[in-house]
Amino acid sequence: MNKNELTFLNRSHRSLAVLPLFICGIFVAGVDTKAYADVDPFEFQVYGYQTQGKGNLDPELLSSYIVAGHKEGEGGTSSTFASQSMMRYAMELEYGITDKIDFAYYLNLARPDGQDLQYAGSKFRFRGQFAEAGELPVDIGWYSEIEWWSSKFDDDQVEAEVMLTLQKDVGNWTFIVNAPDIEKVIVGADRNEVFEIGYRGEASYQMTDRTRLGLQIYGAPGQVNDVTPIGQQQHYVIPTIHTVLFDAIRSSFGLGFGLTQGSDLFFLKANFHFGGDISERIYD
Repeated sequence: MNKNELTFLNRSHRSLAVLPLFICGIFVAGVDTKAYADVDPFEFQVYGYQTQGKGNLDPELLSSYIVAGHKEGEGGTSSTFASQSMMRYAMELEYGITDKIDFAYYLNLARPDGQDLQYAGSKFRFRGQFAEAGELPVDIGWYSEIEWWSSKFDDDQVEAEVMLTLQKDVGNWTFIVNAPDIEKVIVGADRNEVFEIGYRGEASYQMTDRTRLGLQIYGAPGQVNDVTPIGQQQHYVIPTIHTVLFDAIRSSFGLGFGLTQGSDLFFLKANFHFGGDISERIYD
């Protein structure tokens, strides 16, 4: 390990030491508010820096099942139906427009407990790189999307989202932060609010050529000018394994644990890539 990598690790350790204090500060700052602080339950995936590459298509299936959630009206990952026993699927098509810019379309489907599979919403998004990987001390990219939700699943029908993607590879370790994750409601109950902030990230270790172990975090403190009380916030930690199935399907499996009363207690997630280069690391 060279001197630059050692310097980065020392700085990273100091930054990680401050992170819990920062999160605690967000919690303590909460005041009474009607804002609903939630994560996107159809998209439990962390975005790495690398894009698909021009002309490459990657069909994906993102899925999750709430093992221990909330009853209707009690919160969790659903603001309308009960989150308990909810199954969700996001069918994603990602395509490389250029070597540095991807476009994707998502079709979101859900099956509330005891009901049929239903349309929940759609979204379009662009994701890109600011430079080639490794040219900067930390690889920095960008992400933007617009979402349309069925009123049966969300009181906010149209939302816009932007965030930064930051990644650093050090030997077999990979550190990713997707933050700040900024969402603004355009049509819906919270359209007069400023915007909501969130975060997601992962620290992972490459065990073999085809297997990587990671620890992911997701959270949503609430509106930037009116942070939600900690009991109503959602924060999750997800131990995750990334692997390749049948020498062709890049896959990620995780066990999600809620850290606050407003979070769902426990859920399972499984994401699958049916295209792209299997030699690339997976960030889901």
